[in-house]
Amino acid sequence: MDNIFTPMLRYLSSISTSDDHKGYPTSRRDGLLLSFTLILLFCSCSQQRGVSQSPSFFSPADTFQTQRFWTSVGIGATAYGIALVGLNTAWYADSEPTRFHTFDDWQEWRHMDKLGHIWTTYSETRWLTQGARWTGMDRSASRWTGLGVALALQTSVEILDAFSAKWGFSWPDMGANLLGAGIFATQDIIWKEQRILMKISSNPVPYSADPITGINGEGTSSLKARAHDLFGGTFAAQYLKDYNAMTIWMSVNPASFMAKKPAWLPSWLNVAVGISGEHLYGGYANTWTEDDGSTFQADPTTYPRMTQVFFSPDIDLSRISVRHPFWRTILHGLNFIKIPAPAFSLDSKGRWSGHWLYF
Repeated sequence: MDNIFTPMLRYLSSISTSDDHKGYPTSRRDGLLLSFTLILLFCSCSQQRGVSQSPSFFSPADTFQTQRFWTSVGIGATAYGIALVGLNTAWYADSEPTRFHTFDDWQEWRHMDKLGHIWTTYSETRWLTQGARWTGMDRSASRWTGLGVALALQTSVEILDAFSAKWGFSWPDMGANLLGAGIFATQDIIWKEQRILMKISSNPVPYSADPITGINGEGTSSLKARAHDLFGGTFAAQYLKDYNAMTIWMSVNPASFMAKKPAWLPSWLNVAVGISGEHLYGGYANTWTEDDGSTFQADPTTYPRMTQVFFSPDIDLSRISVRHPFWRTILHGLNFIKIPAPAFSLDSKGRWSGHWLYF
């Protein structure tokens, strides 16, 4: 296990470097949480549909299997421990401990971080539920296990925040976590399948390198440098942290709502609605201060803080018919990603745009 998880720990410890609370208090931590969520993807080896006649390692067991259960617990506990070490190293180590307190971050990042919490907890609940079903638990026990563990994971991080002077326990975060877990559980109870998927995508942003002079006339910076400080310089870090590039999607499967599906409508075709931010260079405003004390501001006329809503077709990979359990597992595992496709967008200024291929 050391050879597998050591690179993950190094990544978790390296995707965050700054201690500036005012500029971006949640972006870095959410990047770590999303990284942990992706680790859970590799810890769940099951699918919701199509158990083979001769179950393989990649098929859920028909009856409860103790060995599989402890395997899942061991891998999950290891991933959780790595995430906590990474959080403590990169996030809490330089923060002064304090008594339990709350922190209202509802207005930050035009709510993009809250959408990230919804997607994260939905995905954790889905993967953990699938992992529980792999051990042979029945549907109900698997669902409540997945939901309970996912909420426990997210709550433990909020509690760590609550005892940190720079942050605090966020009720808006907890509400988003409950909503994400509830979206999965409600569908599993009513329909015994996921007709509405929470997905994520990232469309890289070409940030301007043009120099920006400090408000006090001293120093220079750029939007590219600011974005690098906020969101990191690697594709993986930007995918998980860049609220200007990230889009959180609700992907709906129309055929699953029809009593009789038309022959022309593929069972795997979805319709997706996504939300993304644009021109976000700080939690509340596009003003920031560098280490040398120089303060900068992105031109609010050229770079107004906005929200974008996207409309696009999508594919539910879990509804693609494949026979081999391994490939079913792969498709289920990748089903958190919105498939690149043409899209229309509407921004908060009322402007429509078309995109031949939106990631």
